[in-house]
Amino acid sequence: MLTRFTAVYRGAAALSKLVPIAVVGFLVGCGGGARPSPPTSTPSGPTPSSSPTAASSFGMQCGIDDPADCQGSGATPILWPTAQAKPGMLRLHDAGTHWAALNTNGPSQYNWTSLDNWLDLIAQHEPIDVNQVFAWVPCWAATICSAPTVEPNGTNVPPSDLTASGSPSFINFVTAFVQHCSPAGNCVSDIIKYYEMWNEWDTSERWAGTPLQLYQMVAPATAIIKQNVPNAVILTPSVTPASPTFDVDLATWLAIENLSGKISDWVDWHLYMGATPTTTNPPEQQFENYAEKFLSQQVLSGWGNAPWANTETNFSGATNYTCPPTQYTADDCTGQIVRWQLLHASNGASSLDWYKWYQTIGNNPANPQYETAYYYMMQYMLGGKFSSGPCTATTDAAGNRVWTCDFTEANGTTAMFVWTPNENGTSFTVPGGYVDCRDLSGNTSTVTAGAPITIGVEPFLLEQ
Repeated sequence: MLTRFTAVYRGAAALSKLVPIAVVGFLVGCGGGARPSPPTSTPSGPTPSSSPTAASSFGMQCGIDDPADCQGSGATPILWPTAQAKPGMLRLHDAGTHWAALNTNGPSQYNWTSLDNWLDLIAQHEPIDVNQVFAWVPCWAATICSAPTVEPNGTNVPPSDLTASGSPSFINFVTAFVQHCSPAGNCVSDIIKYYEMWNEWDTSERWAGTPLQLYQMVAPATAIIKQNVPNAVILTPSVTPASPTFDVDLATWLAIENLSGKISDWVDWHLYMGATPTTTNPPEQQFENYAEKFLSQQVLSGWGNAPWANTETNFSGATNYTCPPTQYTADDCTGQIVRWQLLHASNGASSLDWYKWYQTIGNNPANPQYETAYYYMMQYMLGGKFSSGPCTATTDAAGNRVWTCDFTEANGTTAMFVWTPNENGTSFTVPGGYVDCRDLSGNTSTVTAGAPITIGVEPFLLEQ
């Protein structure tokens, strides 16, 4: 993971510290009252046979190298998140399952301990989708080993045996990986279905070769995965705005697949909300600045209909994976988590995966409302679909941006997410047919069509 710095967004709405206004005659919030914790038992949420918004649309990364992020000790090296709001996609990165960690000492010399721990733990908590991330060439497999600080046993240099037909050392590793089963009988081919073929290849720290060399290395490996893993999903090697040419980088990779043979099922990129070392951009601004450029390149490259995912996100690594409290109110930070998901999902994302999810959202004593909001967001969205495409914004009479997303819930109920990025709040007239409103605390209130309510930085779900 690299620190994300992007252009600074300094709108008055983003920087104001005013609480949402109360207007006579308006409904201020949905339900009101203290924000509850998520229920202590799993509710029987909607589980339709065909669910456009799947549990895997909500993703987390849970590492073993950070005491704040699922690291255990001794016989329990990994602590499974105890949060109620657990996502349905687990991304294995910084998890001890990459090439240089499992194949450190030489050809066919594997230490599967880390992988076995994960396989056994995941098997205890199924169903959950799992994305394995390939990264770091072992030092023994490269002619030069400049050891990055985050991976002392690996390098960014291509394998020394790489040719146009692939790298035998990488092919052997991937074959051994997908055919591996833990001593307890939990097998990779049953548990890990998603494969991100390299992490952030467009940063020199992660990959010092050319994109064509990377394609030559991973293409034969994808065939091995498909042969051994039923219903495997291949994700393109990820790109990131940590590279100043991020959108061109994505186009370059897609062009290589178009020319040399398509190997990927999903398009994959990374996007945080970082702006400077101490600030982040609001979700709406960040999506416009970067995500829309990624999506545009997908369309221009002929991949407009391909599934896509942002498999690594957070507020910013530079802010220690927190929403800057000097920049936004606590309510705004809470709302941004949900708004970021809505922008991705309504634009067709198959998954949005939070790096250090447990630290930021699932187990954040300073901001327990994050988990509550994430939990109810999932309950509202699971099984539903965005019936009119992406969320859209209009400007109201007061000059505030008002965002709405038409949504059809799993049970067929017509609904609408609505919010404003303005921390002051603004008036919103309830459209015809809507009768109630749900908030991110799980409360429901009655609304009247044609009457004004006050909306704020935390999205509401209006229902017909």
